[in-house]
Amino acid sequence: MRVAKEFRWEAAHRIPWHEGGCHSLHGHSYHMTVELEGETDARGMVIDFKEIKAIVRPLVDEWDHSVMAHDEDRELIQAVERLGSKLSILPCDTTAENVCKVALERILESGRERLRELGITRVVIRVRETVTSYAEAAGVVG
Repeated sequence: MRVAKEFRWEAAHRIPWHEGGCHSLHGHSYHMTVELEGETDARGMVIDFKEIKAIVRPLVDEWDHSVMAHDEDRELIQAVERLGSKLSILPCDTTAENVCKVALERILESGRERLRELGITRVVIRVRETVTSYAEAAGVVG
């Protein structure tokens, strides 16, 4: 059985090496679906939605209304720091694929113990930058 919860955040980013518009600093209304797979318990529940929120919300709060920057993009990091704006530093370029991968890693890292206790076996993350494009990653709770 699978259950899913939706999350949203606003953030800016850039991809410095991109040859198109993504080279420039720009923003997205990100939308993330967190899907969890496991067996239902005796009451017919895989996981309480408030438990999903407790695991995922800290990450969303960290990224919301921030500039998401690759840790190697010193120019952007320095500009954001000079402005005193909220900054979220990622260990990779901030492509949709990488944001999705980082989200999956962080959710598994922070929630693994609780997810294991609840019998969750698999997590699927879908991150949308726009209504027409997304990246998806999956991981085993193990």
